[in-house]
Amino acid sequence: MKSIAENNLTLIDELLTEQRTLTAVERFSQHHDRNGHSEKIYSALMPARSPNLGEQYAFQVDLDACSGCKACVAGCHSLNGLEENETWREVGLLHGVAEEKPFQQTVTTACHHCVDPGCLNGCPVKAYDKDPVTGIVRHLDDQCIGCQYCVMKCPYEVPKYSEKLGIVRKCDMCVSRLAVGEAPACVQSCPNGAIAITLVNQAEIRTQFQNGEAQKNFLADSPNPKITQPTTRYLSKRALKGMVFAADHNAPRLDNPHWPLVVMLVFTQAAAGMFLAATIVPTTPVLLLAAFMLLNIGLLAAPLHLGQPLKAWRAFLGWRTSWLSREIIAFNQFAPLAAAATTLAWLPFLTQKFPKLGELLQKISAWLPPLEKLQLPLTLGAAVVGLGCIFVSGMVYVDTKRAIWSPRYSFGNFFGTTLLLGATFAAATFAALGKINFAQPFAIAALVVRTALFIWRRMELRAALKNSASPIHLNARAIRELLPRTTPIRTALFVASTIFGLLTITNVGGAVLIWAGAATLATLLSEIIARYVFFRAGAGKKMPGGIAA
Repeated sequence: MKSIAENNLTLIDELLTEQRTLTAVERFSQHHDRNGHSEKIYSALMPARSPNLGEQYAFQVDLDACSGCKACVAGCHSLNGLEENETWREVGLLHGVAEEKPFQQTVTTACHHCVDPGCLNGCPVKAYDKDPVTGIVRHLDDQCIGCQYCVMKCPYEVPKYSEKLGIVRKCDMCVSRLAVGEAPACVQSCPNGAIAITLVNQAEIRTQFQNGEAQKNFLADSPNPKITQPTTRYLSKRALKGMVFAADHNAPRLDNPHWPLVVMLVFTQAAAGMFLAATIVPTTPVLLLAAFMLLNIGLLAAPLHLGQPLKAWRAFLGWRTSWLSREIIAFNQFAPLAAAATTLAWLPFLTQKFPKLGELLQKISAWLPPLEKLQLPLTLGAAVVGLGCIFVSGMVYVDTKRAIWSPRYSFGNFFGTTLLLGATFAAATFAALGKINFAQPFAIAALVVRTALFIWRRMELRAALKNSASPIHLNARAIRELLPRTTPIRTALFVASTIFGLLTITNVGGAVLIWAGAATLATLLSEIIARYVFFRAGAGKKMPGGIAA
């Protein structure tokens, strides 16, 4: 080989010459284009026609051709300009046994563009659209408020929340490429032709799910497809049924803690319980004011959960299908009723402080029924609407179909917290007013509810841990293994709040206010941790993932 000096070339000349040499990838690209491979290869991965009425585009995955190279992941990431840790297509792994021989199968998954999409049904601002022609479920970024409810509603964890943008984004099957007859990025990136676009009949999919056929033919160890009726077809010569499990089948995992929602739920439930207590002991202005303050703390915390809080005013748009929209509407009824009941309870005090207000009320009294007679109905109305809000809040999570958020678990926790904190805060309020004869009965009620709630929660956890077939077994393991400190802390707070509650009931040392206040603080902290665990250990079934840690 001649030296640089012999060729009269400088080092820079040599480097420029080297850069002009095509890389292996570039040579393959030119060969690919020269020989017209794109038309021959990719035409077979696209349907020959557009969808007819009642049909839609769908992904079709040849599992036997999937090598797990993740070229589809890279292609999707590159074409859509995703963030560093954002992925719209993922590759998982199945383990199984066929003909007495173990095997493993890589699986590429993305949005299933479902016939009955949970993300679309749950969105409170209608930021999703299922195209009537193509059937593609698209996310409308400019509509999104970043509430992340679609993330909870989708069993396949398809929508991805962007902290940077404050919105959710997802796969749209590269609709702009489909419109000009080009294959989506993942389809064209796969070197083995494992992913294709096909046409499916929506009515046939619905029928198959009704008689259970589609559920049997869907990918093994995946979420129940009956929830959203996914359209993706997985094909394999292997019998991917029976003893076939995801590689991370036994891996417990944690979910987003959603701290603003923790505060919102705990404090609004406490407020509803206190308004209920106010119907039992009427004419209690301080109790109503305390309840109204707790309600406002909870409602002010809710927008902090949104990525785009200034767009929150549109959250009622999805009321026909979204329980989150219904929850927002319900609390917008609870808040003014609570304000009216509280204001009416404080009118005697306000008229004494502001005589002109009393004169004004006297002038309009002829047009209104006696205001004092409206006090109890308004308080009762606020309590009933408040309990309705708790029910709707429970349905927000029940509707996700996650096993850990079943009606029994969600309603048991939410109404249990409502009764417990309502009684506990009422006892502390009456203790502060020096009304021990009212404080003690509420302290007894709190003691009973607290004990029942603690025993029930502990029994649910133990039963799930002992039974590996329990639908919430992994959730229980997540609490024990990944949140090990929460259980002993909650136990300690239960013991402390019980002791302080007993001291309140017996009024030891005449310090009922101290005991009631300590019981309230311990109980509130315990319920905040309980709601944190509700979210953190609330992960549901998902598509097959990688190897468990």
